[in-house]
Formats: sequence, C-alpha cells, structure tokens
Amino acid sequence: MKKIVIMSILFIFILPFTALGHTTLTASNPAEGEVLSVQPEKIELEFGTVIEEGSSMTLKGPEASVELSEISVSDNLMTGEVTGELPNGQYIIDWKIIGEDGHPIEGQILFGVDVEAPEEEVSEEAAEEEPAVEEETAEKEMAETAETAQSEDESSNNWVTVLIVAAIILVAAGMMKLMKNKR
Repeated sequence: MKKIVIMSILFIFILPFTALGHTTLTASNPAEGEVLSVQPEKIELEFGTVIEEGSSMTLKGPEASVELSEISVSDNLMTGEVTGELPNGQYIIDWKIIGEDGHPIEGQILFGVDVEAPEEEVSEEAAEEEPAVEEETAEKEMAETAETAQSEDESSNNWVTVLIVAAIILVAAGMMKLMKNKR
C-alpha cells in the first residue's frame, strides 16, 4: 500500500507538465505591441513546433480587413505578403494553426503602423493638431489589449494544469481505495 502511495506521489511530481501543453507562438514580425514606422512588406509568425498546411492568418485594420497574399507554411514558419500600403492605426493579426500533434490553436498579435507623411504633404494645420495625444491613446489601447490577451492565455494554461493534477489525484485515490478493499 505504501509503495503505491509513494509511486503515485513520485509520478505526480516527475510528470513534465510542459509536455502536456500545445505549441505556442515563439516569435513574430511585427512583434506584439510594436509600432512600425515603415510599411511592412510581409508578416512572419514562428511557432514552437512544425505546423500543418491548412493553418491561416488574417489581418484586421482600423476600418476593415486587409488582404494578405501568398500565405505560406514551411516547417514552423508561416508568412503572408502584405498587399498595398497600410494606413496609420492599430492592426490585429488573427492566426489559426494546426500543430504537428493535430490540435488547432489560435491567437492574436497586436501592432500599430505610424508612418510619417512626406514633408510636402503635411500642412501647418495638420502639424499643429494633436497627433501625440492620438498616438499615446493608441499605444495605451494596444498595450491594454495585449495584456488582456496574455492574461487570458496564462489563465487557461493554469486551469489545464489544475485539472490534470486533480485527475491524477482522483485516480491515485481510487487505486488506493481498490487496494484497501482487496484486503
């Protein structure tokens, strides 16, 4: 009986919890929360494992969705070419992948575009308006949205871990009860 209890406890602590998780986004260009001062030509997402065909991404702008051309998947990298120029504002990359383990995973990356207009096109009135206040507000909104998304991901990972540990404890308790009833 003691051997079973000891083995169950050791199994719980030896079990690598990181192996139970799914793949994650490891890098992106543009990066989360980045404000670009030049027009992006392509979007690159790098994941922690090989991703399957059928994975996708879309780009949502301040007014409408922006079309990405030639979305390609190669090993753990997904890229999409940006067609046309992006107006200044906040953008969201919505991605959905199918990991090597077959599980679908999705997420978002928030970034901004703030490309200065050429000197000739800037009028004195436009220069005197409040662009700094608008930029600060946009950056704060983007940061708040990024923090919310990150805390939601962390919260769901914590719940998965708690549920797995609870299931293991219940199985161990059931085994102990069976062993006790056999005596």
